[in-house]
Amino acid sequence: MDIVSTAMNIFGGYYESERGWRHYRVQGKPYDVQFNARTLEWKCTCPHYVFRKAQCKHIKEIQSNPK
Repeated sequence: MDIVSTAMNIFGGYYESERGWRHYRVQGKPYDVQFNARTLEWKCTCPHYVFRKAQCKHIKEIQSNPK
């Protein structure tokens, strides 16, 4: 587990950027899952989302298990 993931687990499971994006990590995966509460937009850095712009399993996992 990297330092960012460890810190996110200690401080509530996500961190929020100054632009309003919440950044999550799925357990055991290096991808950054992002949620913007203002626009209700989701993003992920996994290849499925990057190339297809379709909701991936990482986004679905965060949506079903919010921390």
